[in-house]
Amino acid sequence: MISFLDLAADFSEVEADARARIDAVLARQQFVLGPQTAELEKRMRERTGALAALACSSGSDALYLALAALGIGAGDAVVVPAFTFFASAGAVVRTGAEPVFCDVDTRGFMAGGAQFEAAIEREFGSRHGAELRHRRSGARLRALMPVHLYGQAAAMTEIVGVAGARGLAVIEDAAQAIGADVDGRSVGRWGNVGCFSFYPTKNLGGAGDGGMLLTDDGAVAARLARLRVHGASVTDPYLHEEVGINARMGEMQAAVLNAKLGRLDAWTERRRDVAARYMARLEPLSRAGALLLPHCATASQHVWHQFTVRIAERRDQVVSRMEAGGVAARVFYPRPLHLQPCFSALGYRDGDLPECEKAAAQVLCLPIYPSLGDDDVDRVCESLAAALAV
Repeated sequence: MISFLDLAADFSEVEADARARIDAVLARQQFVLGPQTAELEKRMRERTGALAALACSSGSDALYLALAALGIGAGDAVVVPAFTFFASAGAVVRTGAEPVFCDVDTRGFMAGGAQFEAAIEREFGSRHGAELRHRRSGARLRALMPVHLYGQAAAMTEIVGVAGARGLAVIEDAAQAIGADVDGRSVGRWGNVGCFSFYPTKNLGGAGDGGMLLTDDGAVAARLARLRVHGASVTDPYLHEEVGINARMGEMQAAVLNAKLGRLDAWTERRRDVAARYMARLEPLSRAGALLLPHCATASQHVWHQFTVRIAERRDQVVSRMEAGGVAARVFYPRPLHLQPCFSALGYRDGDLPECEKAAAQVLCLPIYPSLGDDDVDRVCESLAAALAV
């Protein structure tokens, strides 16, 4: 069986370092916001060039903290792509704000400048220099939340331009894209705040949940530092001028992530090698019209969190046939957010965001991870070809 993921192989490469770091945590008996967390934050600052990097409890909490630190809450609206993981919109709702969904592009499954512009025009009326109110709810538009999906960077130059023309904040959901960049600038550093996830399945994954926030705004960084510890003052833990949440990263998680971080670049290069092999082996199927290969924007550096093809018909049957033949495949994501039952009160219907709905019906993610061998890639391609031919 070719598994969809092999976390054990990744850990085996760093096990000695990880265990030594964990032993040091146990010896020190400081389990929250200790030296491992400080080291991880320092290394993330150095990797990305960000002014501040703050570790937190999860990627989902990172998104919530980013919104809260920018003062977004009840009566506000945030435009979010409808084709992404639930946490993107869930964080907006947690602040009391309203998610307003936008469509994605046909090729990269992400919202770019055109998609955000279209959503603003449709839902708010596109006026420059004036407060934008949601046509249905009256919520004030405050921010855009681009998502760097599957490991590829969104079109941040366009998106920042759209936001800047209207005085909107930008919160980057970079949960799947650590190491990606746009024109040499790291994802997470284009907007006001960038949010990362260290969930175990991510390119850099811990032994549980974890997240990271990047910002170049000193005032925002200071507020994030407060909000992740119940809103407490950094200098006086029993002085609370606002209410935050408990979103600290545990030292055990930071220890594992520090052990893995030194391998991230090599792992990313292997992912790119695997992706290139997929591209070459699947080209005949693409030419025959059986599938569409992933699109890579030339301005962005893809880190291949997922290798996602598009199959126009019988996608779910193809997945079942591959599984039966000993090859795991997955669908991320089978239902767009605007059609989730919990958002039914927002009034979206089938057909409102056609590219999101088409993507949800057609995407298929193939195994891609550093320890996947070339022979395994070839077998996945053979399995996919056989499943498509039935």
